[in-house]
Amino acid sequence: MTMTEDDCSIIICEALKQRRFTLLINEARRVCKTHQISTPKSEVASSADEAVEKAAEIGYPVVLKIVSPEIMHKTDFGGVILDVRNEKDLRIQFEKLLSNIKGREPTAAIQGVLVEKMMPASTEVIIGGIKDSQFGPSVMFGMGGIFAEVYNDVTFRVAPIDRIDALNMIQGLKGSIIFQGFRGKPALDIDGLVGAMINVSEIMCQHNRISQLDLNPVIVYSKGVCAVDSRIILAEGEA
Repeated sequence: MTMTEDDCSIIICEALKQRRFTLLINEARRVCKTHQISTPKSEVASSADEAVEKAAEIGYPVVLKIVSPEIMHKTDFGGVILDVRNEKDLRIQFEKLLSNIKGREPTAAIQGVLVEKMMPASTEVIIGGIKDSQFGPSVMFGMGGIFAEVYNDVTFRVAPIDRIDALNMIQGLKGSIIFQGFRGKPALDIDGLVGAMINVSEIMCQHNRISQLDLNPVIVYSKGVCAVDSRIILAEGEA
């Protein structure tokens, strides 16, 4: 089913009514999809049996991620398990995931487990959006993965941005040579990356209650890009 801008507004309003100022991962992903930002195929499961069904539809290997309004930094709580390759392993890891959360945050409300297609490795980048108190909506772009720690390599532009702005942001990075093909690797999908950056700009300009958006990492391939994880923070206030 195709989502619309009205659907995004409903997601945001429902979160605010519940006094939640960070969208759940599945909610953030639905907002991204509405704005044509590619994300891994995924479904929320409420039980191990349902997770097995979803994984069979999605295709192994899969990733398991906890869905809870009280656990935003999932990795810190053992709320992410990678590279689950078959049904037997999925059942074991599903229970391990829940055990991790109960052990570290026993009162957390768990709304399910996201079963997500595990994407192949490639170059990782970060695309972000923020509502700056002085400049308004702004877009951030930087190297992800090991490059984020090595270079702290990021660029910013005030939104809305166009194709030229996005290309200049990419070329403004110290590590921009990687996108052209490096040490025998193929050139990466610059057009797809530019499109994702423009779509983030669109989100930040169209939804005034979104104060921060983080797509980290975004995996860039020779053909296509995929936002593997997404976080959306809302401005506090009444819905």
